Amino acid sequence: MKTIFSIFFFLSFLSCGQKHREEIKPTLINTVKFQGAKTYTVSCDADNSHSYSLYLPQQYDSAKTFPVIYFFDPHGKGNFPLEKYKSLADELGIIFAGSNNTKNGMDWQEINQAALLLFSDTKQKLNIDATKIFTCGFSGGGRIAANLATINKTIAGVISCSAGLPANPSQIRKDMIFVGIAGKEDMNLSEIFDAAEALRNTEIKYLVKYFDGPHEWCPLETMKEAMQFCLAPTPSKTKNTIDKKIIEREKQQKKFYSEAFTKNDFAWWNNEFQKLEQKIANKNSPDAERYMYIRLKNFLSLAAFSYSNSALNSSRLPEADKFLSIYKLVDAKNSEHAYLRAKYFMLKNNAEEAGKALTDAAVLGFDDKERLQAEQLFITLQNTVGYKKIMGDE
Repeated sequence: MKTIFSIFFFLSFLSCGQKHREEIKPTLINTVKFQGAKTYTVSCDADNSHSYSLYLPQQYDSAKTFPVIYFFDPHGKGNFPLEKYKSLADELGIIFAGSNNTKNGMDWQEINQAALLLFSDTKQKLNIDATKIFTCGFSGGGRIAANLATINKTIAGVISCSAGLPANPSQIRKDMIFVGIAGKEDMNLSEIFDAAEALRNTEIKYLVKYFDGPHEWCPLETMKEAMQFCLAPTPSKTKNTIDKKIIEREKQQKKFYSEAFTKNDFAWWNNEFQKLEQKIANKNSPDAERYMYIRLKNFLSLAAFSYSNSALNSSRLPEADKFLSIYKLVDAKNSEHAYLRAKYFMLKNNAEEAGKALTDAAVLGFDDKERLQAEQLFITLQNTVGYKKIMGDE
């Protein structure tokens, strides 16, 4: 039971570019009469370079304990899932905290340190029900959430969106709750399918849900079902609704495509991709088939990014050129291929074309200002139209 002090204070408002987001003094959290509707940014006392987004349910009372869900977004945007699901915090009476310091590309030591700071800070400042601590993440954030739940016995369960089990089922705690979620167009759906198959004959309480959609945070109603299951888990009766033969075909095709990135030229890829598009467009195909082809197309986008990024980082420019051309072919509306193309041109000492590529990236929606500013290759491009457009100066 934590004592409530009567304190007068001012809240400092930040121009974070996100609605209803405020910065509060962390030592005052237990004295604030939260009414819901607002998401707060809180700095960790032990290291103020680390922060998290916080949403307390409308019924929050520091004299009572509440369940908590820690969210891990793959881009370190802790505020994003909180804004998306905050109505569930109010409806189910759960504290939401989203990490702003964990993201794709970090090594495990950095991730674990950031998570420990998050757990420790919230434990000190909030009255948390120690029996109902959960993690939740999407894609790379789902892997973080699942790994943390596996190694940390204080975490009761995990909701993993678009990411499967972190280890062999025999290594997972029997008292850990697992909820796996994926869109039917998600290239990572097979991971959730495999998780359900692996857990089917175990004592672990689990739930698997597939929704109509791509690789993204799941819809509100799906997340509600996941949270309700975590709060009151029942013996698992989940059956995979995806055809195992379809999944096996998909895995084989992914392997084939992965090998084709280095073996085959762009002309082959252009022809192959047109065939894939035709299969997706065929309305006479069974839904299961069409969903598989959509997942393969989305897989190609992710694989093309990985191959392009790796080639650029090791200055293998001829390979990078081919991979970036494939990337644009399979995911033309994605701003990432244009951004990476700008890096390619800078490595080729062609600032003029790099500037044009940045403009293309901006037009396609690239808006990661921090990443742009941190890229040393782009220092000389700060006065170009594309750079200014991304930074909001144009």
